[in-house]
Amino acid sequence: MLEMANIRDIAKHAGVSVSTVSRVLNDYPYVSNEKKLKVLSAMEALNYIPNHLAVNLSLGKSRVIAVVFPWITNPYYLRILEGAIKQASKYAYHIIVIETHYEEPEELKVLDMLKHRSIDGIIFITKELSIETICSYEQYGPIVLMEKNDYLPYVFIDQYKAMKKALDYLVQEGYKKIGYSVHRKNGFSANARAKAYATLPKNMQYKAFVYVSGLSLMEGKSLAQNILNQSTLPDAIIVTNDAHCAGIYAEFQNRGIKVPEDIALISYENGELSLINDITSIDLPLAEMGERSVDLILTDTAKSEELPSKLIIRRST
Repeated sequence: MLEMANIRDIAKHAGVSVSTVSRVLNDYPYVSNEKKLKVLSAMEALNYIPNHLAVNLSLGKSRVIAVVFPWITNPYYLRILEGAIKQASKYAYHIIVIETHYEEPEELKVLDMLKHRSIDGIIFITKELSIETICSYEQYGPIVLMEKNDYLPYVFIDQYKAMKKALDYLVQEGYKKIGYSVHRKNGFSANARAKAYATLPKNMQYKAFVYVSGLSLMEGKSLAQNILNQSTLPDAIIVTNDAHCAGIYAEFQNRGIKVPEDIALISYENGELSLINDITSIDLPLAEMGERSVDLILTDTAKSEELPSKLIIRRST
């Protein structure tokens, strides 16, 4: 039996590097037509049938990036994931999704995958581990965060600025008892929003109107029930995402609470749910965050950056 040609045979026959052959085999976009034709001609001459797994292993690459977030069911995270998948495909890379539920052991498993070269990079949409722990794995491959920091590449939206825009607008519109919800009391985003809330006049800050709740629609309905059981009600609430806000809005309707006449609502995200329910929302370029994160993993030219937010005014305020 004749020995089958391998990627190095193709490179030698075509007079190009092994990495160029790999780019052609993986349909990488940035290969000149001249080199591509040389590789394809060599493959035909040597009767080569590509084994993509073997090609990647020979280069020490998996061509896989892990995107890490707590729950796959949250549309907020899925919009980031959509951007990451779209951008990764341009580089002939694949995305795997890892759901961690904010559990440190699960996040460590992903970092170990990078250490053992099962993946080529990691994008943490959110994290529970300390940044010091994550940094200790950077020697094994690129890691991108979605929070500003001094140690690792990042793409982030300034949650302080976003929250401040919403608060300033509500104050301008005459609201005086403003509340807000967060998923985690001490997360990166929660801390930024708390800092913005603290800029309100002291007589407009209400500890009872700071709600630590979930992310889903049903958890939003539950939060609305708890809010309506309070002896004093807020006149406006800034909600952590569209799905949660949709749940609050639905329960308010069920209980005869008028929006915005009784309680105004602002959501984070500005996705389809805020559009359908006519909810004022803080527009976040989530898909673009996913795209830029992949660029940070795969290129040397991409730089850490802040992406802008924008307040979209609708009927709910």
